Amino acid sequence: MDRFLPLCLGLLALGTASAVPTYLCQRADGPIVVDGALNEPVWGKAAELSPFRNLSGGPSDYTVRLKMTYDDTYLYFGAVLPTSHLRARQTERDSIIYHDDDFEIFIDPTCTGKNYLELEINALNTVWDLMLTAPYRDGKACIAFHDWDIKKLRHAVTLQGTLNDDRDTDTSWTVEIAWPWESLTHHGELPRRGAPPAPGTEMRFNFSRVDHPTGAAYGEPSYSEVNTVWAPTRQVTIHAPEQWGRVRFSDKTVGTPEAFPPFVGLWVHGNDARLKPADVRRWKAAGITALVVDGTDANRARVLRWAKEAGLEAIAWMWTLNRPDDAEALTHADWYAVSAEGKSCFRPEDRPFVPYYQFLCPSSTEVRDYLCGRVPTGPETDAVQMDYIRLPDVVLPVALWETYGLDMSETLPPYDFCYCERCVSAFGGNPDPDAPAWREARLRAVAETANGIAGAARAAGKPCGAAVFPTPRLAAEMVRQDWSRFDLDFAFPMTYASFYNEDEDWILDCVTEAREAVNGRFPIYPGLHLPDFEADGLEAFLPRLLSANPQGFCLFSHEELTPERLEALTRALQVPAAP
Repeated sequence: MDRFLPLCLGLLALGTASAVPTYLCQRADGPIVVDGALNEPVWGKAAELSPFRNLSGGPSDYTVRLKMTYDDTYLYFGAVLPTSHLRARQTERDSIIYHDDDFEIFIDPTCTGKNYLELEINALNTVWDLMLTAPYRDGKACIAFHDWDIKKLRHAVTLQGTLNDDRDTDTSWTVEIAWPWESLTHHGELPRRGAPPAPGTEMRFNFSRVDHPTGAAYGEPSYSEVNTVWAPTRQVTIHAPEQWGRVRFSDKTVGTPEAFPPFVGLWVHGNDARLKPADVRRWKAAGITALVVDGTDANRARVLRWAKEAGLEAIAWMWTLNRPDDAEALTHADWYAVSAEGKSCFRPEDRPFVPYYQFLCPSSTEVRDYLCGRVPTGPETDAVQMDYIRLPDVVLPVALWETYGLDMSETLPPYDFCYCERCVSAFGGNPDPDAPAWREARLRAVAETANGIAGAARAAGKPCGAAVFPTPRLAAEMVRQDWSRFDLDFAFPMTYASFYNEDEDWILDCVTEAREAVNGRFPIYPGLHLPDFEADGLEAFLPRLLSANPQGFCLFSHEELTPERLEALTRALQVPAAP
């Protein structure tokens, strides 16, 4: 029999931060007996966490049906792990449990990436609990305390099948865990506190199941390991706390309709000398949850610090392949993209459209290395957003054709890049401008550059996303940017309807198309061009957008966020007034 009753869909936490899934953990409304049965009424009312995926964010063949709840003494986990073969051999506490098929819980109580906790359990109900001072990537700063025990931990497992007998087909195994607050809150050098966190408190969590599809006798050449996680880290490790999901604790009881607040981003030009910390606090009060900030290194860092001080997510806005007046890049003439006419973005008189279009070649190893070295990784930065991770517009948005006096219904050589010697030689020479293979070569080069930068950001502990054109299909046609190939943690599709002579329904259609194209690998937050909306129109449209895309959206830019639009945003998000 199914151990989980139907979900209360109003509780399913769909909103996310820039890169992570979220969950609203509500209070238990009755007692829980930790016996692995999950048959108390509370488990039927509690919401289920969003689907588990592979480490890269793609679909997994393995699933976990996981719920959480809490009371004054314990934080509870109830999980069902479907499997056709139940296997477990580890019987000693604190042995290496992941050598078996297992279920794992990771908790960062302080959201700092320091002194986080790990618990692993197998089908024999054997556990391994430990505390780590830092992620493994921090080297000597990472100390794993294997002899640290969760005091008063309660756990139970039931099996729906036979253990260690591959001759039959099993169904699943079920895990029930009660983690005492006194070993979770203030677990380090601070005094233990046996009480739940205050309502509204967030912690970072991840969950994993490890499976070994082959090699029942461990150590055999056929031994394999598959990792399925709640919050993809897009690395070959789960020990990246900055990528873990957010769990918010509610004082409402399980079954109460309640939503996790959506992500609401705002693009901010950090060089604006008029900006003050009070502006950031005002934006937060209106419902903004993240700032995406550009500008000089110093100005960007200054505004990002204000964001963090105000409790907002601080996302560094990084210009990538377009590098206006980059002193270092301008010493390398061969780094720049070249048009089909043989004109380079290096020369001011040859730049397409506008003087700041100083695009670099995406195929250049030197360019890729340089951009990876320019990723903002300072302590004021929570995440990185790539911009201009593309080539110049081979097709402008149609509303701009008249502005530039162009008909771009056919490929125009002055605006078709990159025909530098490096790219042409790698292709094999003499590319046909309209040949699919030549188009594919540039799409691949841009994607490889994007993925290299994203990898560099994650290696420094920073999730990485991108501002992109409205859909991967349109982006590929217009700027050689198929962002469905990008290995992102989030994306901000710039669904600026007026640029395309379109309306609000077009924005919703773009969101649907883009989500299908990336197949759930990363969250999508459509970018709205504020001048497209009067205040009343913005207030009317945002509920429609959030109904279609509950994760959230991003606004361009702070300069157009007038007091009237800010008030409309507040009303649309139904942000309560401060006491």
